[in-house]
Amino acid sequence: MNDGESDPTEVFDLVGNSTRMNVLRALASAHSDAPTDPWLEYGELQEAAGVSDNGNFNYHLDQLDDLVVKREAGYRLSRIGMGVVSTVTSGFFDPKWTWGPVDAPGDCLYCDDSPQLRYEDGILWLGCGTDDHDVPLSVPPSLLDTHPEEDVVEQIAFLENQWSAQTRRGICSECQGYVDGEIEFGGARADHYHYHGHCHRCGFQHGIPVGLFLVGHPAVVNFFYERGIDVRATPFWTLEFCKPGSETVLSESPLRLRVDVTHDGETLSLTLNREGSVVSTERTEGPAEASAEREP
Repeated sequence: MNDGESDPTEVFDLVGNSTRMNVLRALASAHSDAPTDPWLEYGELQEAAGVSDNGNFNYHLDQLDDLVVKREAGYRLSRIGMGVVSTVTSGFFDPKWTWGPVDAPGDCLYCDDSPQLRYEDGILWLGCGTDDHDVPLSVPPSLLDTHPEEDVVEQIAFLENQWSAQTRRGICSECQGYVDGEIEFGGARADHYHYHGHCHRCGFQHGIPVGLFLVGHPAVVNFFYERGIDVRATPFWTLEFCKPGSETVLSESPLRLRVDVTHDGETLSLTLNREGSVVSTERTEGPAEASAEREP
């Protein structure tokens, strides 16, 4: 697309043209119909893109450059082109697209009201109707638009729990860049601890309740697996230990937080440090007892 310094914004100019987007969609359809032989000959591609003028078609085809591969067999999407088509068709760039509301299991994270899921203004929200109880979820509209409604809550739960697990591993869910951060107190509601991660590639800021931050930890996954539960597909807002403020402060200097995961009369306690690393785990019968309180 260019011979000099890379400019990632150029792709928006490319896909902003309807003819070029028709070419990409035609190649995407060819890949969908025959993934082992996704090539279209020049005439087939021109017809599929709906362009009759050869000069006009050649101009737009040349502009696509790195998004399209040309060989003797014809044309196909490059790996970059496939990513562009996938992103454009996902609905990320359609601010008018809405979905829901759909009833969700469990209670609101901040009260006892029943929650609902709704997508608007480019964000999937979990809320109960009270504005300051709304929680944004990291889920693309393509999941909501393509999955059966009876399965969508479990899929949302899986993606949210995967997001927290990726962040704990230092991977940005938005761009797969490097994320680092630490446990902080405060935030939008300023009444609980959370993990604040910063992506060094795209700048995305990840704010995750301490309990949700631990859902994908091996000790937590194993604790629920032993009881026949796949916690990775369980809506985090139905898990008591994932609710904001459910952590126990053991000490403030150095910071040590304890998260108690309880099920069927047994408790798994995990202790975290400032960096969000689990420094110890312990299993006990019955609920764990607090050994310290946060100073006001």
